[in-house]
Amino acid sequence: MPASVHLQVHSADGTSKSFSLTEHDTFLLGRMDDCHLCVLGDSQVSRHHFLLEACPPIASLRDLGSLNGTHVNGRKCGGREKGETPEQGALRQYPTVTLKNGDRITVGKSTIEVCLEAAPNAAAVPAALPEGDLSRLSPEAMHRLMVAVASRHSPSQGHLAPSLLDDYTITRELGRGGCGAVYLATPNAGGDPVAVKLMLSRAQAEPRAIEQFKREMQVIAGLQHPNIVRFLDSGSDQGTFFFVMEYCDGGSLADVAMARGGTLPPDVLMPWALQALAGLAAAHQEGFVHRDIKPQNILLHRNRTKIGDFGLAKNFQKAGLSGMSITGRYAGTPYFMPPEQIVNFKYVKPVSDVWSFAATLYHLLTGKFPYRFDPKRDPIDIILNENPVPIRDRTPGLGKELATVIDKSLVRNPKDRFPDAGKLLAAIR
Repeated sequence: MPASVHLQVHSADGTSKSFSLTEHDTFLLGRMDDCHLCVLGDSQVSRHHFLLEACPPIASLRDLGSLNGTHVNGRKCGGREKGETPEQGALRQYPTVTLKNGDRITVGKSTIEVCLEAAPNAAAVPAALPEGDLSRLSPEAMHRLMVAVASRHSPSQGHLAPSLLDDYTITRELGRGGCGAVYLATPNAGGDPVAVKLMLSRAQAEPRAIEQFKREMQVIAGLQHPNIVRFLDSGSDQGTFFFVMEYCDGGSLADVAMARGGTLPPDVLMPWALQALAGLAAAHQEGFVHRDIKPQNILLHRNRTKIGDFGLAKNFQKAGLSGMSITGRYAGTPYFMPPEQIVNFKYVKPVSDVWSFAATLYHLLTGKFPYRFDPKRDPIDIILNENPVPIRDRTPGLGKELATVIDKSLVRNPKDRFPDAGKLLAAIR
């Protein structure tokens, strides 16, 4: 039986509803019709009241700046305190609460009982994974960790497992995030330099989910296009995953923009963007969704742009290996995430990549994000309730035709956008 997060909702009218989350997923409660649980007729419930993220068998809850707060076992979590003005309430961080089996969540007149069930054969988080954010490790500590996990003893073979590092010589670190790091490496057998990506599981995962993750990444490895970074090799051991990829020597568009003062003019950016869109369009035609398009994942190699990390974020999250990617302690602000990726976490389609690609263009052209993010307000609340700023409000000199295409790609309703990268590519051309 798979791990699950089960929610039993008891309403004031005496009715009950059940929700079971068996994969990494989100659950949104509020008065809006895009909520998984839409609570009407209760003035104590806000439009988008709280977001629960499940990575079975764990779950966390984040109040979205509601007027009356969310209560967990009688303790108020988020919301304004008595006598506070909206401005004063906004100054406080809205907390994320790690839920426990048997917790009771109260929102207005509704009560939700939480039941967390672990799978009997779940794989534990590897002992080498330190507490906290991996991005805080020094390069030397991160490299030692990589060597340690890559050369562990294999329980199945009873001897030292062949290490990916046996085939490659690590040269230097290229970058890192909360779940791992990327290194430049040289194949010992000769050939072009490669990028070696190390990813560490942040959570328990069932063997079936891990095997599914591996299978899906093998399928994506067969995705061949001149504007998609090629997967060359992969491996895993006890919650540690390695991916060897084509190395792009020109860095990312984020790097190029930063070197030029933070933005790129249209005549520089758009030829690169069209190439990347061609790669994304080919993937969409094959039924693949990237789910993590951003300036850092559009790479340059010999004056050609390539989409990097195709499917990694999506499948790592789906397998439950990423931990809490929206509500977690180290979850970043989802600057390039469309609203439906928060609400409809598991079922993201090509149209969501269209939003993220347009947000990437927006940021590279203006140096700003589509939303007016306010440090005094929860960014998830802004994404769910506000509209993007028209791009010509940021950069009045931008051509009207290009601005129209970008703004159309960023509308809230997916039905009103270009449905996939191929249609966006044609519109820009």
